[in-house]
Amino acid sequence: MTAPRRRFSHPGEEGQALVESALLLATLLGALAVGGTWLLKTHPQMLRAINAHVRGYCSALSLPFP
Repeated sequence: MTAPRRRFSHPGEEGQALVESALLLATLLGALAVGGTWLLKTHPQMLRAINAHVRGYCSALSLPFP
């Protein structure tokens, strides 16, 4: 039987992977926040149309409104 392989070969790599994942998540959330703010300010009619579309699907599927 072979010994189980370690996922990270050097000490500290697990911490580095965690930090990199946190940075990527923070970047993604920041981009979504900036994009959402831009969308709210520049295209309010489009957001109302999307809201009506989603509510139409909820009504057709007999789901409670969000």
